[in-house]
Amino acid sequence: MPTAKQSAASRANAQKSTGPRTPQGKAASRFNALKHGIHAETQVMFDEDPADLAELAAEFHDYYRPADPDQRFLVDTLVSNEWRLRRLRAVEASLWSHAADAFLNINVELPSATSGEAFATVAGPFARLQQIMNSCERNYYRARKELQRFAAAPDTQPDAEVVQVPPPAEPDSHPQPEQSTTTSASSASFRNNPQPAPESPANPFVLAETAAPDRARTLREAA
Repeated sequence: MPTAKQSAASRANAQKSTGPRTPQGKAASRFNALKHGIHAETQVMFDEDPADLAELAAEFHDYYRPADPDQRFLVDTLVSNEWRLRRLRAVEASLWSHAADAFLNINVELPSATSGEAFATVAGPFARLQQIMNSCERNYYRARKELQRFAAAPDTQPDAEVVQVPPPAEPDSHPQPEQSTTTSASSASFRNNPQPAPESPANPFVLAETAAPDRARTLREAA
């Protein structure tokens, strides 16, 4: 995988090379893209023109200007799938004609066939053709997304800033004991809300002795 600096250097060199300027040079260089992965002998069928493929490849390479082999592969993937989609569209048109002929061969009494009758005769090939076209479209958009990711990536990456982290504080060698803040409910109640001592019941003999000594002495003797 090339580094960011290598990709930036390759991109800069590609921008400096603008290619041929004269019509003769452009006509001769339109086949250059076929030398970088898109080969006419494997991509062009018997009823296709190699010049059309060369023009398509040159258009994509001039637009994206791949800066490394990975990007060139993605551009070639775009060209290949676009070329196949063009071919499949032509195949679809030919398939409609074949389906109509197949229907008329079965129904010789009819002068012509509708598109629905033709489709019903050879519906299988149409379904297979659509599957191939869907696959080409998925590959095309996947490759284009990767190319857009390359284009959005920065040319150079700044060095990561070094952040000085202070060392953790050393624990105190002589920790102070923690003061307990828990106070029993009974102690708190006693200090905050002192209760008066209950009064002792009155002694009738003491009261009597205090009030009338002689009468109290008489009561004790009688008892």
